[in-house]
Amino acid sequence: MKPGLAELRWAYLLFALLALETLLVAWLAPRPAALVLVLPLLAVQGVAVWLAPRIVTLVRGHRLLKESFEQELDFARQVMESVDHGLTVLDGDGRFTYVNRAYAQMLGLPASALVGRTPFEFTVPDDHAQLQQGRRAREAGQASSYRTRLRRTDGTTLDVIVTGTPQWHKGRIVGNFAVIAPLRELMDDLCCEERRQA
Repeated sequence: MKPGLAELRWAYLLFALLALETLLVAWLAPRPAALVLVLPLLAVQGVAVWLAPRIVTLVRGHRLLKESFEQELDFARQVMESVDHGLTVLDGDGRFTYVNRAYAQMLGLPASALVGRTPFEFTVPDDHAQLQQGRRAREAGQASSYRTRLRRTDGTTLDVIVTGTPQWHKGRIVGNFAVIAPLRELMDDLCCEERRQA
């Protein structure tokens, strides 16, 4: 169904009820009083006729905007989920609001188990200083990259490179984005590139 069509049908139904009411008042009311009673009803109908297309246009525009936003959001999620490297979004308190499947697999947990938690819970304690330094840089509005080790659920560690950037909204920093790439994969990619160039 086209956006706004249901609202337009309801508007037509209301117009029909108003017209029926006007006819009943004109038919049942005594003749001199009928004119006095019908004039306000006709005025209400006139205002309703004037308002209806504007309301339908407004509702239709809102619905189209909502559908467009949902499509863009769905596309962004597909892109973020299809990336091989880990992607995370943290709020202003440093808690995960989004993690993609690749990052969750690096840790050996489902993505839903990570939301609301902090990167410190999954980083080797000796590397917390680098995490703090990177967070301070992003809070100052700068991007940062650093090497750290993640603790996996099976007890092993994974060397990664984290590249984070601040998330801006209306001129202020509200969180940050981070790309997490396993160092082994980066080294393999670099070696392959050097071989191709040789």
